[in-house]
Amino acid sequence: MFISGFLVKPRSSQNGVSKTQSAGNQRHKSSLVGTSETTCATTYPKSFCEWLAGIIDGDGSIQISKQGYTSLEITMGLEDLPLLRYIQHMLGGSIKMRSGAKAYRYRLHNKLGMIKLMNCINGHIRHSARLLQLHRVCQVPDIPVILPITLDAQSNWFAGFFDADGTIGIAMKNQLPQLSIRVTNKLLQDVESYKVVFGGNIYFDSCQNGYYQWSVQSRKDVIMMLDYFKSSTFRSHKSRRFFLIEEYYSLYDLKAFKPDSIHHKAWLAFLDKWNKLMI
Repeated sequence: MFISGFLVKPRSSQNGVSKTQSAGNQRHKSSLVGTSETTCATTYPKSFCEWLAGIIDGDGSIQISKQGYTSLEITMGLEDLPLLRYIQHMLGGSIKMRSGAKAYRYRLHNKLGMIKLMNCINGHIRHSARLLQLHRVCQVPDIPVILPITLDAQSNWFAGFFDADGTIGIAMKNQLPQLSIRVTNKLLQDVESYKVVFGGNIYFDSCQNGYYQWSVQSRKDVIMMLDYFKSSTFRSHKSRRFFLIEEYYSLYDLKAFKPDSIHHKAWLAFLDKWNKLMI
């Protein structure tokens, strides 16, 4: 299998676990590749590890310096500082505002913290670029890389990836309000899991050099996502709009969005609450 310049070859070993070799240069250090059954013990709850992997897949970067030091960086908007502080509370690390940008950057780079992180997210990272990064950093402490398992509706990874790359919006279409939940990414395979588990559709948008967008708009699919929200933990500022979905459908059924409706003031008040959640 070919992954961004690396050839992954299964190779027999005494313990029956395959190894990963760098293509074209076998002098490079190889790393073990395991399965979910060989997951290392971690001090963090599984739900947190799944969610964190989704955050990192969407807005994170796992790097190794020329000197061989590993680090994690997550960059998010100013409004998501509480989310980054939660990660800092769980993992340690530091948070600094990016100069010239309306964003904060979380960074973890101490050796013990990075080893705990690798054991936490190992087996949950699945983004194409991030999985390659995980392979590289796991070579430093010689931690076997665990390939991601198939996702289901109980996985908190969806919540984390939504916190990073998702949106909830209302737009007028043919004089009717249309609520939609969307997740975007540059690669098709990195949003396909949403369609498999929650339905909806995937579209290609040619803006910003092109990206793929998963979207649910039907009431049935949105309610399915709402049920998932109630059983999982979202932490981004935009995820607070999930709390207003039921109110949206109640007002929609009353046709409160129509200017001549006796409930129109309630609709305007609802929109005010909806928009303030994105400030």
